[in-house]
Amino acid sequence: MDDFVFLNTTNAPGLSPEAAKRVRGHITKSNFAKRRQRIITENPDVNKENNKRNNKNNPSKNRLSTSTDVRAASSDPTRNNKDLQLLILLSCLNPPTTNPSEAEWVDLVASEQALIEATMAVGMRHWSPQPSWQLQADFRSSRALTSIIKQISWKQTYTDGFLAAIMTMAFGARLLPSHEQAWDVHVDGLVQLINERRLRRIREPGWFWDGLVLDAVNYIFNFPRFWHRKVIDVIGDSAGGLRVRQVAEICEGIMELRRSINQMYHTSHIDTRFVAEDIDKEATRLREKSQKLGKSKKNKYVSATALTLELIVCLLWPTDSQLGYTHNLAKDLQQTTSQLPKMPCPYMDLTSCQFIIGAVAAEHGSSTKTWFVDKLTSAARAMQERGWSDEPFEILQRMLRADESLMGWFGIEGGRDGISKGYEDMLRQILAPLKKGC
Repeated sequence: MDDFVFLNTTNAPGLSPEAAKRVRGHITKSNFAKRRQRIITENPDVNKENNKRNNKNNPSKNRLSTSTDVRAASSDPTRNNKDLQLLILLSCLNPPTTNPSEAEWVDLVASEQALIEATMAVGMRHWSPQPSWQLQADFRSSRALTSIIKQISWKQTYTDGFLAAIMTMAFGARLLPSHEQAWDVHVDGLVQLINERRLRRIREPGWFWDGLVLDAVNYIFNFPRFWHRKVIDVIGDSAGGLRVRQVAEICEGIMELRRSINQMYHTSHIDTRFVAEDIDKEATRLREKSQKLGKSKKNKYVSATALTLELIVCLLWPTDSQLGYTHNLAKDLQQTTSQLPKMPCPYMDLTSCQFIIGAVAAEHGSSTKTWFVDKLTSAARAMQERGWSDEPFEILQRMLRADESLMGWFGIEGGRDGISKGYEDMLRQILAPLKKGC
């Protein structure tokens, strides 16, 4: 009984009858969830029987269950770790291959229990809409938070795995609607963690900088997954930090350019000729800075981001002579992006503004446009096959709705509330502009 929560609201002046009822209901629901989880844990035979019944009604889950006999090489850290095997089956972790970066990522996940739990929570949350999967996602998320709190109290928060766990929690919050507050909390935790690492002179790993650089484009369009001004301000002037600051400067310039363009088109009392000249100069400056940033071919993440930033400037301030150049930039972006290591989580592709920009900028009917569309929507299609209906495209919808420029490029009318909530309309409005001519 120690695991359960009890509440006596008798003579509690601070609670109205309705509020007390809601509190009791919430606690009762939580206790039942704990009891179900305890039964599953303590009675494996019952769990197996339930799985048999559920598998008959859920083909996707059956495929998942029957695939657990996959065995990797003896050096594979997933060999004796059922959680890591399940993460591979949930498509949240790439199986170790000859690719060093993928093998390193598996080692990283295996090194930190909080990271395993956080990743499992994201994977289970979006695997199936079935209540059993959502309950497991809640359970894993709770375990991740518990592990994080324990490590904070034990002052064991300086590993790269712990850093990845905090970022994964932030990403999980970004995927869900109405979780802005939770995302802000995780970002604040990330800032505090970086500060503490700085005090101990612990450097951030390369994947941290690469992830931030890729996320810069999402920041421009108001749908960041990890990028926040607080994070940029605290990272310092290390080699990775300097690179991120260069990207941040271009991003801020692009956002200011967009404000100037909007002001020119929506303000009638100014002479648009002079404003257009200033905008043209600023657009040229930002293109040149992006090109300079992309000259370093050593880091493909920086190169891909530099190409995307230049494409954004071309789309914001287009000229007739630039059309062919823009199409070529989109091809270059495809080639560069295809050389990046496979993302450990498919939902990173689903929420990638880089893929959206590539799809918008690519020539109609080209294989380049098809490639970007497929990268952007493959995770959503897979979710649909597992029983989801609108939810995967609602993630994409929220990303598009977060920014006026994206809606304009997709031809979506009526402002932020103009996107229909109907699934067919949503697909038509989001995918039709992308697939036109494919």
